[in-house]
Amino acid sequence: MIIIKDCSYIITQNTKREIIKDKDVLIDGNRIIEIGKNLDKSGEVIDGKNRAILPGFINTHTHLAMTLFRGYADDMQLQAWLQDRIWPVEAKLNREYCYTGTLLGMLEFIKSGTTTFHDMYFFGDAVKEASKNSGIRTVFSQGVLDFPTCEFKSPEEAFGLFKKLVRHRSELFIPTIGTHAPYTCSRETLLKAKDLAKEHDSRIHTHVSETRKEVNDSLNQHKKRPVEYLDDIGFLGPEILVAHAGWVTKGEVRILGETRTKVSHCPISNMKLAVGAVIPLPEMFEHDVVVSLGTDSAASNNNLDMLEEMKVAALLQKAHLWDPTILPAQRALDMATIDGARALGMEGEIGSIEVGKKADLILLDLAKPHMVPWHNVVSNIVYSASGQDVVTTIVNGEVLMEDGTVKTLDEKDVLYNSQEIARELVDES
Repeated sequence: MIIIKDCSYIITQNTKREIIKDKDVLIDGNRIIEIGKNLDKSGEVIDGKNRAILPGFINTHTHLAMTLFRGYADDMQLQAWLQDRIWPVEAKLNREYCYTGTLLGMLEFIKSGTTTFHDMYFFGDAVKEASKNSGIRTVFSQGVLDFPTCEFKSPEEAFGLFKKLVRHRSELFIPTIGTHAPYTCSRETLLKAKDLAKEHDSRIHTHVSETRKEVNDSLNQHKKRPVEYLDDIGFLGPEILVAHAGWVTKGEVRILGETRTKVSHCPISNMKLAVGAVIPLPEMFEHDVVVSLGTDSAASNNNLDMLEEMKVAALLQKAHLWDPTILPAQRALDMATIDGARALGMEGEIGSIEVGKKADLILLDLAKPHMVPWHNVVSNIVYSASGQDVVTTIVNGEVLMEDGTVKTLDEKDVLYNSQEIARELVDES
């Protein structure tokens, strides 16, 4: 058992968004079994004084091995960023590179409070191994495109890789299908993915309406905008999570709501790449679209800090709409926790601190100058905190980091190996 004693604040994220003060949280195995005062002290004790305990953050859109490209392609136009920098290096990727880059990203997750992430990339077996070694809860979308990549030559081969991965589905590794985008996957490929996901009780992740160019291309090719096109071919649905969705109309938002399609919002990446659109969150909330948060890759962010993502998401909406009441701190926190769980179909297991749920928890240090006073602890978390304030990370009942010390990975080795691999990868390109 693990008992987190005397937590100054327990940010439950339950349906009432209760905040519990000066209580304990008791963990048995991989689940929370009790929240109360003066609970049984047997087992491992973690001090919660001057700490806020939260559900671990859920990052719903990443390309994790791209941590190896961090800082390599900054301050560039999107097409040049892709064609001149990212794609040439990405073509050199192999299993070893992806394992190392993924491990680096997982180390950053542990140290900044992300306990579950949704990845779309290549070499899923390497991601599975990294997940096992790090202890992070991993939802991996096997990348699928209609043209050859560093891992496969055809979508059929990519689907075959997914079928192999899905046999290894476990508590901490959940394979899904990552059809890259409607402009890189044909109608046939998209619908094959839909059938395959249904067959294996899985989900699908894809990019949609990130740039104006892809919208214009869709209008030219299909006479429909991307969301309209995907709805027309019967692709959308509650098992679909789309990333970005910035260039969508009110009509498309209505379609997303009617089909119960989920959205991952990546504000920092979108701003840094200057895609030119701001996701219409008020309209999405009006139509009950589940909107979560993602960092996108470290090549376009450049970090994986979900606390930073929450703050920027809130500020972007306020500045864009000239309304400081838009996306308040509590709603931003929802997007990074319980709505992330909903986006992945895991709200019954993670995303809030409740008896019976999985013990995916983090502790934030409140005893720092930028976190005092505690007038509104949720506001402090969203607007003042950063990933560096996370002191303890627990996933599935296992302590991955305590008081800033990572237990499951050798931090020095991960950093050294990542630097060496990144240098080798860039030199080879």
